[in-house]
Amino acid sequence: MRWLREYGERDRHLETAALITFMSFSLFYYIGTSGILEATHTQSQVAGSEYIPNILLALFRTAAAVLAIFTVVSICTDEEGSVSLPIFYDSRQHAEVVRLGAHRLVPFTVWSFIVFGLYFTIAAASSWVLVLGGKVPSWALASAPITFATACGTALLVTVVVTFYLIPNNAAKGYDVSRYFEWHEVTMHNGNVIILGTELVLGGLDITFGMVAFPLLFGMAYVGFANAYAVFGGGIYLYDFLDPRLRGGPIIHLILLLIICGFYCVTLVLDALADWNVIAGAFGVAVGVYSIVKFEGSSEFRGQPT
Repeated sequence: MRWLREYGERDRHLETAALITFMSFSLFYYIGTSGILEATHTQSQVAGSEYIPNILLALFRTAAAVLAIFTVVSICTDEEGSVSLPIFYDSRQHAEVVRLGAHRLVPFTVWSFIVFGLYFTIAAASSWVLVLGGKVPSWALASAPITFATACGTALLVTVVVTFYLIPNNAAKGYDVSRYFEWHEVTMHNGNVIILGTELVLGGLDITFGMVAFPLLFGMAYVGFANAYAVFGGGIYLYDFLDPRLRGGPIIHLILLLIICGFYCVTLVLDALADWNVIAGAFGVAVGVYSIVKFEGSSEFRGQPT
């Protein structure tokens, strides 16, 4: 299906924009009419755990939030930057660039990890309120499930794409893949699903299929950002397949949204398994996470040139 990622005689950006706009309005309509925003969790569900003391849950969530903040700040202040091979908006050609500072926030990986950090910040604060005998505010009870659903759906996508597409694809082309095993990359590509999997088993949040609207809207928000960045900002598409002008632009974007939906459904299955039996849920999460993460020590690409 290589033709989907080629430029045709006519740009398909209008069709792609129409698809994203239609789906966005449809999801907003669903959210507004389904009552999903009114289905808030209880204080114990958001802030507590049935399996470990609440103070341990608060400490775990705090550590995850601090890790997320430290990782994002570290990549923005890294003076070496990150080498990428994007496609330029004007020339429609690939070329190597070095991203520094705020430009390190462009990848979808970082966006997903920011949501990860946002969830654990809200969840940690809620847990500490519960530990200290206070009342968790209603905004936290409402926002925690939304950010958790979004973080889970997008984290699985990030990890699977990096492990099974980006690393082997770049290695086959002879590119240096050692950067994928730097600590901050490992944290965002592997630590994300490990920590979220632990939270899925130990935490009390329940997610529903209807909440798939939130990771889908998040994905479409990133598509809008990627286009704005290419046209008005950095002049590049970090992911060449997100260029809406491609011959298969509408189809590619639809497939990506369906993939997000699929990964979210995987999270739903694991959550249901954990609700049924915590040991079975922990085993299912462990097997699932182990099957998609890739660390330098166990990677067949360790010998790639640096």
